Amino acid sequence: MNTKPVLEVLNLSKRYTDFQLQINNLKIQEGSIVGLIGENGSGKSTFLNLLLNQIKSDSCNMKILGLDSDKDEYQIKLNLGVILEQNYFPNSFSIQQIEKMLKMIYPSWDKELYYSLIDKFALPINKAIGDFSRGMVVKLNFAATLSHHPKLLIADEATSGLDPIVRKEILTILKKYVDNNRMTVLLSSHILSDLEQVADYFIFIENGKILLKGERSELLNHYAIKTEIAHLPLKNIKYKSSQDNIIQYLVDVSQNEVDSEDYATLEEILLFLAKGVRIDEGTTL
Repeated sequence: MNTKPVLEVLNLSKRYTDFQLQINNLKIQEGSIVGLIGENGSGKSTFLNLLLNQIKSDSCNMKILGLDSDKDEYQIKLNLGVILEQNYFPNSFSIQQIEKMLKMIYPSWDKELYYSLIDKFALPINKAIGDFSRGMVVKLNFAATLSHHPKLLIADEATSGLDPIVRKEILTILKKYVDNNRMTVLLSSHILSDLEQVADYFIFIENGKILLKGERSELLNHYAIKTEIAHLPLKNIKYKSSQDNIIQYLVDVSQNEVDSEDYATLEEILLFLAKGVRIDEGTTL
């Protein structure tokens, strides 16, 4: 099935005194869950704030849902879902009061879906959310956001601080919703195992630039870590890392038969990108 991009970015730039974000070319397709990965200070939050128009770029040509990110901001935000790490509802509100508020904001509000998700998450309807646990607040945020049927959902560290069982519960429901509704998700998280569980596509950001992007199958079945490389062509050796006097290499093994347990994980790939040395023709191995 052909898909269309929900996000198109060309020459996005934001400069600070000691940091610059530069995204030259990025497209995110409809119906995918995209994992945005990078260390603290890599530029993830700056990128998301630019998408949400919370800060202004120095230069940019960006379309969200096929609309101009500046001229059509109001229309975009009606079709945009945002889940952040913090709670953004009044602590005195109950689940019922939140529903009454949101139905006046979103023309596409789905009351039936909202209470269906509240029931799946086993959340108390009449209790003030100021008395909710962190996990309950996150579940509520997902229920409220999904219930206005956003075409694009941006989640920034939304599941951080939760235990693995709660995170898996939330991500399972999110994945099912995406599959059934062709919503697109941009999911930023430092919990790489969560991204490996649900993401179709990954974007690695470091020092304000995209170092690597690709589909799940391209990345998770593409690289291996080697210590012996004498028999390998230089073009297959991508990064070099040295730690505790042990030298390791991130190697492209996409053209070779490799046991599944030998493939590099997302975390291992990220460490090479962030801490390793990129190999080119002039690099000494």
